Formats: sequence, structure tokens, C-alpha cells
Amino acid sequence: MFERLLILLLVAGTIAALLGALRYWHARRLARLAAETPFAAIIPPGRPAVIAFSAPNCAECRTRQGPALERLAAEWGEAVVIRSLAAPAYPELVDRLGLLTVPATAVVDSRGRVRALNLGYAPAEQLAAQLRAL
Repeated sequence: MFERLLILLLVAGTIAALLGALRYWHARRLARLAAETPFAAIIPPGRPAVIAFSAPNCAECRTRQGPALERLAAEWGEAVVIRSLAAPAYPELVDRLGLLTVPATAVVDSRGRVRALNLGYAPAEQLAAQLRAL
């Protein structure tokens, strides 16, 4: 019985350590991106933006992320630039951002710097909160 508990604690500790390492890696990448302007050629300067990455075969991009972006556009109007990019068409940018999956969204401030990076589906409420934090 004691051995099972010890194994369970070891597995839980390993999972917690891996999740912590992944969060650290994500935070470091975001800190490096804050000093760059990777979307300078894609979005106009002077307005915050939400850049969504998708793929042609991504069902979640069409069924969940697309409608969330439409709700965000309806709420924010012209105050925010919303662009959707096909990830396979921008491999250098995808690699530079460290995107591991689609859908993925980047929230960019009015100076073109990445302030939030969401890996996976991001609801309109979450994106709006990230925009308000700019």
C-alpha cells in the first residue's frame, strides 16, 4: 500500500514539474517577444490587434475560434485589428512564436509587441480581457 502511494506521489510530482517547466518556457518566450515586433508587416501600427493562427484541416479553428473572433470584432469594432493567418503559410513566424498547436492567438499592443500568446482555443472573453490589460 505504501509503495503505491509513493509511486502516485512520484508521478504527480513529475507531472507538476513538467507543467511548471512548460509555463516557464512559455513565459520566457513571451518576454523575448515583448522586445520584438514580429507582426510589423502584417498589421498596421497604432491599433492593438489579435492575430489568430489556424490550419485548413482544423475543425476547432472553424467551429470555436472563428465565432469567438467574430464576437470580439462585433464588441470592439474598429478599435482592434483582427487577422486570421494560415499557420502553414507563415512557418518562420510560427517557429518564432513557438506555436505548438492551432488554433493559437497572439494579442499585440499598438506598438506591435506581443503581449499575450494563447496556445489552443481562446474564448472571446479571454481575448477581450487581454486587450483591456494593454
